[in-house]
Amino acid sequence: MIAGARIGFDPALPWSAMIALCVIGAIALGIYVWRGGGAPVSRGLGLAFLFLGLMQPQWVRETREPADDVALIVVDQSESLALSGRREAARAAGDAMAQRLSQEQGLDVRVRETRGGPDGTIVTGVIEDALSDVARDRIGGVIVITDGQAADPPDEPGRLRELGPAHVLIVGDPERGDRRLELISAPTFGIVGEPMRVTGRVIDASGNAPVAVTVSIDGQRAVSTTVRANTEFSVDLRLAHRGRNMVIVEAAEGPQEITLSNNRAAFAANGVRDRLRVLLITGEPHAGARVWRNLLKSDPAVDLVHFSILRPPDKQDFTPLHELALIPFPTEELFERRLDEFDLIIFDRAPQRGILQAYYFSSIARRIEEGGALLITAGDQEAGPDGLYRTALAGILPSQPTGQIISRPYRPTPTTLGRRHPVVRGLPAPERWGRWTREIDARATGGQTVLSGADGRPLLVLDRAGRGRVAQLWSDQPWLWARGYDGGGPHGELLRRLAHWLMQEPELEDDSLTLDPGPRGLEIERSTLANAPGPVEIISPSGQGSEAGLDETAPGLYHGAVPATEQGLYEARSGDLRAFAAVGPLNPREAGALGANPEILRPLANATGGSVFMTGEEGRRLPEIRRIERGARAQGGDWIGIEHNGAYTVRAAVASPLGPGWLWALFALALLIWGWRRESV
Repeated sequence: MIAGARIGFDPALPWSAMIALCVIGAIALGIYVWRGGGAPVSRGLGLAFLFLGLMQPQWVRETREPADDVALIVVDQSESLALSGRREAARAAGDAMAQRLSQEQGLDVRVRETRGGPDGTIVTGVIEDALSDVARDRIGGVIVITDGQAADPPDEPGRLRELGPAHVLIVGDPERGDRRLELISAPTFGIVGEPMRVTGRVIDASGNAPVAVTVSIDGQRAVSTTVRANTEFSVDLRLAHRGRNMVIVEAAEGPQEITLSNNRAAFAANGVRDRLRVLLITGEPHAGARVWRNLLKSDPAVDLVHFSILRPPDKQDFTPLHELALIPFPTEELFERRLDEFDLIIFDRAPQRGILQAYYFSSIARRIEEGGALLITAGDQEAGPDGLYRTALAGILPSQPTGQIISRPYRPTPTTLGRRHPVVRGLPAPERWGRWTREIDARATGGQTVLSGADGRPLLVLDRAGRGRVAQLWSDQPWLWARGYDGGGPHGELLRRLAHWLMQEPELEDDSLTLDPGPRGLEIERSTLANAPGPVEIISPSGQGSEAGLDETAPGLYHGAVPATEQGLYEARSGDLRAFAAVGPLNPREAGALGANPEILRPLANATGGSVFMTGEEGRRLPEIRRIERGARAQGGDWIGIEHNGAYTVRAAVASPLGPGWLWALFALALLIWGWRRESV
């Protein structure tokens, strides 16, 4: 404890009244002087003593307790330091500075960490928040240990002067080079199969050297090109499927690199189809034709072209051609000029071979292998010599008829493989499905048999042909389920799934991997026809790998979860499959510029009288710390200063009036009378 004294005041009137009297007195004295009064000094002193008497001055003796000054150390532990390998160096430098400051008498040392967020590293906000409960006359200074990549440098650094000198210690070498990639424009959606332009720039301090750039979609390489560094470039992509497509643009490693994580940028593009075009060809009219037509017409995204063959070429009568109501089947237009426009071709009770030329089937097979889809629902003619298996389509079909027609009731049943396949998996109550009454006997020579019919014979067989897909349904009786025969069945859902699988919709893939943010962190879903998919490898944004175990939640469907501890793009790997998910922004600011930068926070240091000090890549060149008086120079070539404010807390106080109030009033009256006497002389 120390003793101290000061002069205090105990006004007789409220401060507002005292201020008003002071203003009135000053105005009156001004008017008096302006009009040439003869005793301005006496009048002014009289008014002053009168005001001083109303203030009631006191001699205050205090018992004071010295208050510690507060020094703040802010240690940057954001993702940018982790990616550049400097996080431990920054933490070690912060510990060393805190130890040195703790040896100073009368100094309270506070240490705070700042971490990156969606908008980058917050430094100024952390400083103001950490010192919000400290009186300004107790703040000795601030030390910020960072790589310099701050997202909130103050717009008016001078307003922080009352926080004492702010010293910025930069961990890292500003001369160390780093290559990074930034996206300038990236579309959020694109039409499947149509070109989509992406624009970016490779930033490299080494100049405009050629840089190899690779673009992949969902882990599959789409474009490889060479661009010039520091020059804007554009590439055109084509999305392969509907729904989310994760597009990743990567630049090759540069001559100098802090990290390769910022050589990559990503964005999610939502693929939409510009109307699916389906060609439905129905042979002999039957009740099932309307089931297909209603299903396809109910989808607004489908353009359906439907032809029914009502008049085969061998039908002869004497009706004049100009009186026929039926239009000719436009075989040349459909199968020569416009075949590549159709995404899905359906033969429902296929017409006899005489309807189409043999080379048309070769064109259809080529279209399927190039990425189209084919579905055949078999009628009785498929068992005979005029079936589609006797055409050029045989080379892409996974099963073939035996020539036998089964005409007795049977219940369609999922096979062991079918229970794991997304086309059939999870369909409700297969044991209660209604029975069908006719099936074309077939033998599966390949593909995947997902439904079996009478005596376990293949009923629905799926297969891939080149880049396209094929399905054979060896019965034309799904319409029985639509009519509710024998209890009915899930005809709509089965046929919808079948059509979507054929058109390669991602949610119906039988071998797939998805990764999505969820309440438990990152949710993993693995669909496979194998008995066990094995663990999934998770790659964090910083490049760290870990394995995630999966639990089977349905036949062929596995789920797992891992915590997400970083912001940025995560990758999941399982065999050749890749999946991506973003936690926070896809391209966080923290993963952008990673070079040590002393210029962003230099205005803060200059405005507060602090300094910017380079500690080196390992953070070992630390400055000496000196205590200085408030307002003195706070930095030198190898030292930084923390102010000594001399603040204190009053523990006790005794006040003694400096004379009675009437004495001050009497003295003021005497001066006013003396002034009046001077005026009368």
